[in-house]
Amino acid sequence: MEKLEKLLNMLMDFNQDIRFAAVSNKNGEIAWWSQREGLKNLVPFEETKQTLMRALHAWDENARVKNYIGNGMYTIASYEKIKRITVPLGNGDMLYCTITNEPLKKSSLGKKKSYGHLADMGKILSIVDFIKEQK
Repeated sequence: MEKLEKLLNMLMDFNQDIRFAAVSNKNGEIAWWSQREGLKNLVPFEETKQTLMRALHAWDENARVKNYIGNGMYTIASYEKIKRITVPLGNGDMLYCTITNEPLKKSSLGKKKSYGHLADMGKILSIVDFIKEQK
């Protein structure tokens, strides 16, 4: 549990846009979670658990082709308000994060563009690897 807490704390410290982060086991049970202080949940916690279960099932389904394309590294789903990131951690565990996806700037016509922030997956994966290597 200490490793999971450290992982989520490092992720939350690294990127102020991370709203919520959790680690679940292969059964979808949340082992540890963290939420950005002062932010209101956009999705009810029970629905977040269901989303986690769907993501775990998707990783299981995608594992069928890993002999052809290698192990999955991460997924990003982008919505108007958030990006949802999942990262397999091994042994069926999974990291689940939501990141703010607010517009970055206005277009030349004065309208807000809604492409959102990029997720710094290199940094997120390096934090995951650092924690995995800890004894």
